[in-house]
Amino acid sequence: MVSIKFPRPEEGYAVLVDLDKCIGCRACQVACKEWNGLSAERTQFQGVLTSPQSLTSKDWKVVFYYEGATRKRLLTPSGEVAFSQVEVAPLPYNCMHCVEAPCARACPVGAIKVSPEGAVVIEKDECIGCGYCQMACPYDVPKRGDDGKFYKCTFCVDRIQNGREPACVEVCPTRVFTFGPAKDVIERARQEEAKGRKVYGLNVDRYVGGSVRWIYVTSERRGFALDSHFADKGKPVAVEEAREVLKPLVTVGGAALAGALAVLGLAAWRRERVQEKKQ
Repeated sequence: MVSIKFPRPEEGYAVLVDLDKCIGCRACQVACKEWNGLSAERTQFQGVLTSPQSLTSKDWKVVFYYEGATRKRLLTPSGEVAFSQVEVAPLPYNCMHCVEAPCARACPVGAIKVSPEGAVVIEKDECIGCGYCQMACPYDVPKRGDDGKFYKCTFCVDRIQNGREPACVEVCPTRVFTFGPAKDVIERARQEEAKGRKVYGLNVDRYVGGSVRWIYVTSERRGFALDSHFADKGKPVAVEEAREVLKPLVTVGGAALAGALAVLGLAAWRRERVQEKKQ
């Protein structure tokens, strides 16, 4: 397999996503499409605000909306009154850029690169469309395009390397995203956690390296959005056995590799069908 050098968690860059500031305007979702030249897609109303329903090969950032009950208190002349209120919480989502990205470790041809900035990028010209990255990703991020290759968020590494913030960060009107050196972002996230706010992304499974570069923070009021979105994400995917099978076949090349990729393609197709049924 391909050897990859991952920057340490405190190296490179990271983003702190403050859900309490998000108004669900989708400016970040639009900016992502514009900067990356991603064409618009026809969608259908599914009874929820989230559109499209998941990340796609042409939608690298999607704002998800979650509905939950929050506990509030109101001070009245006769005393404090506690009550429950339904709230809709938007959650902007894209590739998490894992510190030790499983997709990069899984790619049999080294088509997924990890930059010194911490960006995990699929090189289109090198991708062979095997779908192994999709199987390995615990966040359901890489998606197959019409050309058979896989696509996802690049962390706008082209902008970062030229001294600019990612497009979604720059355009946000309420400054939901705090972009900066990973060390500073991690420290700020820990400070927010010490204040009693909920944080996701600092202490996650070792499968992704223990942390990710897109770290979420919110008050208890919108904590249900974090719980709902990441309930089944970030956990190990059973691909280790398949990786071991693929290792010697990659070195053989030709028919052996083609056969291995056919098996992996079938597995990826089956997974996509299962996801569609769940939705």
